[in-house]
Amino acid sequence: MVRIGLYLPVYGGWLPRGGSAKALASGVSFDGEGEQPPSYAYVKRVALKAEEIGVDSLWIPDHMLNPIRGEKAHSLEAWTLATALAEATNRVTIAHTTLCEAFRYPAVLAKQGATLADISGGRFLLSLGAGWFKREYEAYGLPFLSHEHRIVRAKEAMVIIRKLWEEEEVTFKGRFYSVERGVLEPKPEPRPPIWYAGMSPLSRDLVADVAEGWLMAGGSLEEVHRNVDDMLGRLEKKGREKIDFAVPGLAFIRGTDGEAERYVERLTGGDRKVLDRTLDTGLVGSPRTVVQKVRALEEVGIDHVLFQLTSTEGELDRLKEVLFLLRSE
Repeated sequence: MVRIGLYLPVYGGWLPRGGSAKALASGVSFDGEGEQPPSYAYVKRVALKAEEIGVDSLWIPDHMLNPIRGEKAHSLEAWTLATALAEATNRVTIAHTTLCEAFRYPAVLAKQGATLADISGGRFLLSLGAGWFKREYEAYGLPFLSHEHRIVRAKEAMVIIRKLWEEEEVTFKGRFYSVERGVLEPKPEPRPPIWYAGMSPLSRDLVADVAEGWLMAGGSLEEVHRNVDDMLGRLEKKGREKIDFAVPGLAFIRGTDGEAERYVERLTGGDRKVLDRTLDTGLVGSPRTVVQKVRALEEVGIDHVLFQLTSTEGELDRLKEVLFLLRSE
């Protein structure tokens, strides 16, 4: 059965105001949603309620600067938050969407991940990405490499982490990272899956080579289907079986489809292009319609559907109804 994840509100909302670099590039600009400012107290309340209503996994974005509301807006650091939530929760899987590879040396991250796996009782999966937000690299004194080099470096990090989690002693010499007689004890049991997020051809090649899960970008059902088929073809060429696939979607759940569509129309300011794209790619409609959208994604090969609620704590009851319908069929 498809599993349901929830993006945690670490930036104060998912709808750009004024537009982040990435949002502006996609042509999406929203204003207003009623989300609370980010704080651990708020995110913890959301996490505990999500676990209570039956959400399967919690996903924490990882940025040093707020990519949605602007660099001066508040945001929470992803690794510290994951550790705290692993202790606060009992059942849900803790994940990131996604850890920026450049922020943490791979051998150190392997040690952190092993400890978090222990704290969570095996409820942690490691999801990495190569990073894209150049401004935060500048603000934190980190080198921003070319796209190709960021992908190569991320792959090296994934190889090192897996080796340290599985092998008694590790020596690795790569283009960007090296480890000399690396030792990691105790090893995580069970070993956390290692995922990757990225949509470029180079990123897809990386996924097909070494990843155990792929967090793809949101899209229409047809786009998601094409992405799944593309990755299945790449995996087959590598002699690998299917891995886990996840896709996110902005969620606008209301009593009826009409109410949900009118809400989105108001948020988009009537911009037809943005409205149509949001209706096409988002989880928009009544609880039953959203269930149908989730089922359609499952049918094309998606294992995890990740909800980005537009007022997270206030809308968990609507998500609860979706979960009830999904699991009572």
